[in-house]
Amino acid sequence: MKKLALLGATLLLLLALAEPAGASQQRGFAFGRAGGNIQPYTVSIGSDGRVHASGPVTVGRMKLTASQLATLELAVSAARFASLHAVTDCHGTLPDIAATFIRVGARTVRVHGACVARYTKLFTALSRAVELA
Repeated sequence: MKKLALLGATLLLLLALAEPAGASQQRGFAFGRAGGNIQPYTVSIGSDGRVHASGPVTVGRMKLTASQLATLELAVSAARFASLHAVTDCHGTLPDIAATFIRVGARTVRVHGACVARYTKLFTALSRAVELA
């Protein structure tokens, strides 16, 4: 009986530690633009610092250092990224203007326009970190 209880407790512990089915632990950063009358692009920064760009965009850095990643984490904190609305449509922004997005971990924030200063500051920090051209 003790062996069965121990086995049950072990199984419960393993289930609690296991990732839920289909869930992914997305890490790192991504940013770019989408929609409007211009081609979309995405720049991804892995948790190891590797940079990948897709679309009509050029980056000057293909790998960020641990120090640069830490600086980006500070910028995320300063922007209070977790408290930003998931989607913001700035008043007066024309529909043919592309929206931008920032992803930190699994959370993505999209802004259409330039009315969220702390979002814009974070977007600029990400762009500068990879030397976006």
